[in-house]
Amino acid sequence: MAREKGKARKTGKVMQHGSAEELRVCVIGLGLIGGSIALALKSRRPRMNLVGCDVKAVLDVARGSGVFSALIESKKLAQAVKDSDYVFLCAPYSVNVQLLMQLRDLVPQGCVITDVGGLKREICQVARRLYAAPEGPWFIGGHPLSGRELSGFGAATPELFRGRTWALCEASPIPAQRLADFRDLMEATGAVLCDVDARAHDEAMVTVSHLPQLVSTALMLTAAGRDAGMAGTALLDMTRLATSNPVTWNPVLLAERQRAVQELQRLRAYLTEIEIALAFNEPLTKWFNLAARARESLLKATVTGANAST
Repeated sequence: MAREKGKARKTGKVMQHGSAEELRVCVIGLGLIGGSIALALKSRRPRMNLVGCDVKAVLDVARGSGVFSALIESKKLAQAVKDSDYVFLCAPYSVNVQLLMQLRDLVPQGCVITDVGGLKREICQVARRLYAAPEGPWFIGGHPLSGRELSGFGAATPELFRGRTWALCEASPIPAQRLADFRDLMEATGAVLCDVDARAHDEAMVTVSHLPQLVSTALMLTAAGRDAGMAGTALLDMTRLATSNPVTWNPVLLAERQRAVQELQRLRAYLTEIEIALAFNEPLTKWFNLAARARESLLKATVTGANAST
């Protein structure tokens, strides 16, 4: 799915069955991510036919937003996805995999299905088996690398994805024009799209996503009850992820537990080096300088990647 270098592609137009305003988009799972997708798309496509699908209690919360053309309970899945041009799977990971299996015979032939889960290998493997027909429907794995420490539709915001990386893992033989339409729709959220192999994605996420979550949790447990009411922005920023929902994280971490353990061991090795240096009254200049250069390279690569994709 990589773009041809040096050629910018026009964005902002989604065409399948007519104008962009005629699209029917169904978002299944109206938590933070699903709700933010709905709000972001509706803000850019105000006349879009947007359908929300979840349990009744969640739908009652989402109803007040006024962005949905229809809100349909998840037990009426066939009704929710009927005539959809795009379906976003924003439920917990294991539920998304089950939904993908169910949707094969429920969505129109020209429909594009995508998800937002932090694991891509398994769901893409399922899609390659069930969504292999060139005429569709099609599946493209997705993962927005953005979030908040809050959860639920009440925490959703249309700006959640702006300037943030959104990984895409192609899993179906989708025609070039439909792929271009899909990318245009995704870019309407403000995200920076990044094409990546599913296996490479899952391996990278252990370092860039799972490890920060575990570090934030451990740091908060270490500092708990010992701040004397004087916690500053450093501690608050570094422990923001400590309030994350374990329902979201447990399946992801357990699925990649071997690599997660390896990354924790790497972290422990650096902590041990710093601990020994402090114990022997050595300056930490070397570690500070190494970390500063690594951080500078990380920021440069991130900004460069964002600029290249805009």
